Amino acid sequence: MRTFGIECERFIVNAQGRIVPAIGELLPRVHQIARERELSENLFSFELFAGQIEDRTPPCRNLEAVKTALLANDEILLEAASNLGLAFDHSEFVEKEMVVAFEVNPFDERHRRIWASIPNDRRIAASVVAATHVHISVVDEEAVRILNLCRKDVIDRLISVGDHSFLKRINAYRTMAETDGVPPVFASFSEVMEYIASKGGEKNVWDLVRYKPSTKTVEFRMFGATQNVEEILGYVKACQDVSGI
Repeated sequence: MRTFGIECERFIVNAQGRIVPAIGELLPRVHQIARERELSENLFSFELFAGQIEDRTPPCRNLEAVKTALLANDEILLEAASNLGLAFDHSEFVEKEMVVAFEVNPFDERHRRIWASIPNDRRIAASVVAATHVHISVVDEEAVRILNLCRKDVIDRLISVGDHSFLKRINAYRTMAETDGVPPVFASFSEVMEYIASKGGEKNVWDLVRYKPSTKTVEFRMFGATQNVEEILGYVKACQDVSGI
């Protein structure tokens, strides 16, 4: 059975509307509310920059289930933020002057190593963008076919579907990732897995379309953040159209 999943990033803002590195305070409250509502706290996580929070859906069998899951996540996030005097900005790109302080999240040692290893321009580039990621479950042969379909022209077409910043977000992402985001062409699924291993694991593959062995999904990473659930469902449909599934 085919499944779909979404990851959404958003900025954390204070009462003055400025972006604050408050994930250390916000995420535990979000997890508490999720548990109270008998939802998995694993649906909510952090990003590299401490001024963002990420939520994700479980694997969903249709778009109506995706919509229901996204709306449920929103309710939890809004309640937690309200409890703490915080709110959210759903922009896909913000100017650096909007950020109170650039800090790495306090939860992840890998992220701290990345933050310490990159220059300030890449830290800023990573911190001023927010995205929506689409996951579609695939079998091995489909993963190879879809990755090979996703050449620059296809990726650029998908970028245009979810761009709200006149390409500022995607250009900042490419500055951070130091790649144009186009995956290699693969002759077999074993080559896909070898490529992931050569990068040190799936988390280190920063292509705009990538295969994730942990979820057995192809992940489309080129769409900007948005508060509009119907727009997100449109992203899924665009990915289906491109991939033919």
